[in-house]
Amino acid sequence: MSLLIRSVFIPLLLVVPLFAETHITGDITGMTFESGGNPFIVEQDVLIPSGNKAVIKEGCVFLFKPFTGLTVHGHLLVEGTQEQPVIFSSINDGEYNSASEQLPNPFDWNGILVTRESGTVTLKNFKLFFSVYGIKSQNPNIVIDNGTFRSNGQFHFTINDKIQFVQDNIPYSYKYDEKNAPDKPAPIGGGTAKSPTSKRTKIVRYSALGVGIAGTVTGVAFGIKTGIHLAEWNANNGKPGWTDREKILKDHNTYLAGTIIGSALGVLGYSIFGISFLF
Repeated sequence: MSLLIRSVFIPLLLVVPLFAETHITGDITGMTFESGGNPFIVEQDVLIPSGNKAVIKEGCVFLFKPFTGLTVHGHLLVEGTQEQPVIFSSINDGEYNSASEQLPNPFDWNGILVTRESGTVTLKNFKLFFSVYGIKSQNPNIVIDNGTFRSNGQFHFTINDKIQFVQDNIPYSYKYDEKNAPDKPAPIGGGTAKSPTSKRTKIVRYSALGVGIAGTVTGVAFGIKTGIHLAEWNANNGKPGWTDREKILKDHNTYLAGTIIGSALGVLGYSIFGISFLF
């Protein structure tokens, strides 16, 4: 090979793979995606039918066009690594698409929908940006390990339409805990999830707390007044010409009754508040 041919041909070998891309759409059953096909341009919705599987290897970059997304009825394994995470982002994301002519924005593409009948769905070491709903799972038995979310329009991650607490750019992990309530999965490393507290229990609990506080305040206020009148009674009772004896006695009895009733309500309210945590 002449020097001239080598000078042209060898650079071409080096450059061509850098601009490779793979366009995908529809059913991706049985496919194993490797980073050599990057970026994978999603032209229309892609899906994994029930009972079928797709695998996405480390370093793969998926760029979604507007109004497209990934729907999982079957099995999905995303096998990114910390060094080479899998990317799910917008076709407008200039960080992964140098040909983009506009800035990416939330709502650029739909997101990943995991349906109720889906099988094994495990996503490890990935990043998901600029979608409508991030990952929307109707199946609680899903595993997320070290996922990073950013700039998704509605939310980052939901289970059965319940928004999970996920922060931008902070790695997040999640795993269903079968020992807990069926609609209450537990985050990895987040401890054991407690059974959800019913709305009725919360109403009773905090109403009781309000009664306890009000009763305590009332009892203290009347107690202070009872003490003042008792001191006045002790100081003046038996003195000649003291005309307020009957009024002081009547007021004292009224304030004493208020003290007793307020204190009783306070004790009752706090007792019910404490008992409510047992249910």
